[in-house]
Amino acid sequence: MSSVYAIPVLDRWLLHAPLDGLTALVNHAAVISLGRGEPVEGLGLPQADEAAELQPRQGAIDPQFLGLIPTRVCNLRCAYCGFGASEAHSGKMGLRMAAAAVDWMAGRVSALGRQVLDVHFFGGEPLSAPDVVEVAVHRTRAVAAAGGLSPRLEISTNGVCDERWARWLGDYFDCVVLSFDGPREIHDLHRPMSPTRGSFDQVARSARILASATAHVCLRVCVTEANVRRLAETVRWFCDEFSPSSIDFETIQVTPESRSAGLSPPDPYEFALEYWKARKEAGSRGVEAIYSPAQTSTPRLSFCPVGNDALVVSPNGRVSACYLLEKDWAARGLDLNIGRIESDGRMSLDDSAVERARRLTAEKPRCERCFCRWSCAGGCHVSHRWAGDPPRYDDYCLQTRLITAGELLNSIGCESVARDLLQDREATMCLNALTSDRLEDWEAAGG
Repeated sequence: MSSVYAIPVLDRWLLHAPLDGLTALVNHAAVISLGRGEPVEGLGLPQADEAAELQPRQGAIDPQFLGLIPTRVCNLRCAYCGFGASEAHSGKMGLRMAAAAVDWMAGRVSALGRQVLDVHFFGGEPLSAPDVVEVAVHRTRAVAAAGGLSPRLEISTNGVCDERWARWLGDYFDCVVLSFDGPREIHDLHRPMSPTRGSFDQVARSARILASATAHVCLRVCVTEANVRRLAETVRWFCDEFSPSSIDFETIQVTPESRSAGLSPPDPYEFALEYWKARKEAGSRGVEAIYSPAQTSTPRLSFCPVGNDALVVSPNGRVSACYLLEKDWAARGLDLNIGRIESDGRMSLDDSAVERARRLTAEKPRCERCFCRWSCAGGCHVSHRWAGDPPRYDDYCLQTRLITAGELLNSIGCESVARDLLQDREATMCLNALTSDRLEDWEAAGG
């Protein structure tokens, strides 16, 4: 029963078998009985060989999506940015290369018998190379129509653009992920255009334009110590002013830039509680709040492009499994390059490199005994990679475990229990004190 977990929740236990679709809140006696292999009325746990663990992908590459990085250049100087925009030069992807990448993806999708041509744009800021974005968008729609496919277009943007481009995004994209960290004083602290000029006014204008568009608009909030206590307030303001489809919360990654700016990640226990308040506020207004590592609806081996056969094309034609900077992979001992596309449109992929990226999804020693193993799936393969011995939880793990427990409790109608748990620091620390959540280890240790 290595994929059956028991987690302490106040005076009860959260039983979770993600690969068998079972979640229940039980008492101490039930956990003891289940750990001994004894039946408990109303609970049917999988036997050791019934819940086969997920395995990395195999066979021919089946891309989750095509990612295009038109340029690494950005028109902002975000205080916490680790994407290398401050080091980027003016290079951008060639128009012919962008079109060729879309053509290759359309052919691959058709060959696999799939129906959706899914193309995402990353940066830098994609709209710093607007001609590349425009050509790729129109090419996607054209080849999809010719091949009987449904185009799906998504872009991650800072929203600092003129009104025409903001309207164009709303008209042509299915999903616009807009980085917006909150009210003026927070947003301009986090995301300035220069040391003396903020970006709030332009981003707010873009958000208002997008509010009337047909696109799914996700407002993405970076959370630091500066705004963690204002998440519910921010949600109320977002909903009243911009009518987003969803709001995504991400805690800051520590970078040299964030240290220099004096910005720090929030306390993980405080973030879990404040996120829960924000989630409730959003839900009351019909808006989805998201913390990506705590999506529990479907078990997964990876929550990011790595291991999911995504193809991310850099401006120079390098094809990789990740949109982060190559120097960041190397610092972690990783090679996520899987091929390249030439300016004349020839795509070459290295099958062994694809397999190497897939295997990373099974190389998460810190996650082996954590009940979030099949939902968080270890987080980012680059920034959250653990090569130490023994594995240990960090702040990202701590907040993810708490939020995931809350999501699981909510899924079985125990929202009040989730609230009480997250408001009780002693109970949350007890949940995070376990070295293993596996039911078989809990019983072996004497319960």
